[in-house]
Amino acid sequence: MDNSNNNIEYTEDTISILLDDGKEVECDILAIFEVRSQFYVALLPQTPIEGYEEGEYFLYRYSSDGDNVELSDIETDEEWEAVEDKFEELLDEEEFNSMNP
Repeated sequence: MDNSNNNIEYTEDTISILLDDGKEVECDILAIFEVRSQFYVALLPQTPIEGYEEGEYFLYRYSSDGDNVELSDIETDEEWEAVEDKFEELLDEEEFNSMNP
């Protein structure tokens, strides 16, 4: 998904993004994590989006100065694969931890 977002509303658990077609989508923040000294965020839309599968998440580069949040596109396939691998690893760890009290 190709989104360069400067129109971002951020709360502790959610963020609103503006899609390429101009639709605003409220997303849950699944995780903020680091890969190779760069932070990334995984977002899950709160409502289904036409053209996307239910449960499909979005990954973006993430930066924050405490007051403002900036999301930017992941530029290369190599970067995308590293970020996706790390996020899936985090999901696996969370699932494992939730099964073991």
